[in-house]
Amino acid sequence: MTSPGELALCLSTLLADPMSAGADEVVSALDAAAAAGCGGVSAWTLHVLAFDPDPAAFREAAASRGLSVDVVEAAVGWSSGGGDAGPDADLTLEVAEGVGAQQVVAVCLDPVLADAAAAVRGFGDLSDRAAARGIRVALEFLPWTGVPGLADAWALVEAAGRSNGGILLDAWHWQRQPGGPCPDLLATLPPSAVHLLQLCDARPEPGDDAMAEAMAERLVPGDGVVDFEGLAAALVGSGATPLLSPEVFSRDGLSLGPEAFAAGVVGACCASWPAP
Repeated sequence: MTSPGELALCLSTLLADPMSAGADEVVSALDAAAAAGCGGVSAWTLHVLAFDPDPAAFREAAASRGLSVDVVEAAVGWSSGGGDAGPDADLTLEVAEGVGAQQVVAVCLDPVLADAAAAVRGFGDLSDRAAARGIRVALEFLPWTGVPGLADAWALVEAAGRSNGGILLDAWHWQRQPGGPCPDLLATLPPSAVHLLQLCDARPEPGDDAMAEAMAERLVPGDGVVDFEGLAAALVGSGATPLLSPEVFSRDGLSLGPEAFAAGVVGACCASWPAP
């Protein structure tokens, strides 16, 4: 069984409104992650800066609670920036460096890729800027965007050809990607391909609004239809050893309060994900 100390909990899932959370709410989320026994956290750039304009202050606040800041989310704009990483890349990387994170997440928010070659160059530029700071970049596929599934994400990362570039595999997106889960493809990826695995579960049938479901109606691992044993087997087959990061956006879960919700999520993740 996985231990809580191996997990980097996504703080945004503990915030009632992640887009407008203030410093006090961020502190409550840090307290909840620490109380649940997590070893680290994944933080949005927005929340780091909401806590304090100096990212080092967030790093110190986390460290005082026994937490590392392992991941910063997320760099956007690289997929439509005409071949460069876009204007927010340096801010994302500066925050990551300031909090001591060695991993950032990249996402494509465009519904389609207007220029796939430019997106490849943009991801490559982002990866190069990150490499200069000793940081890795994980591309997260989102089913409602121009990078909707694992095959699309890996094709883009592989085309960019950067040694610090890889994949973020979110279990909810894995279940909802076009065509559904693809363990055979996952098992063929290089060991270094999957940097980060976000743990959560999904209902049997998709809702009418994929983004709304993803941001408010996920389930804790074990309560849905994600085949965690199959997913783990595919990752083992590829030789991947990703960082584990619980990410359960749940309106119902939040009603319990941050500490109780975090404890339940961490317990479910530890029970559902096999230890290496």
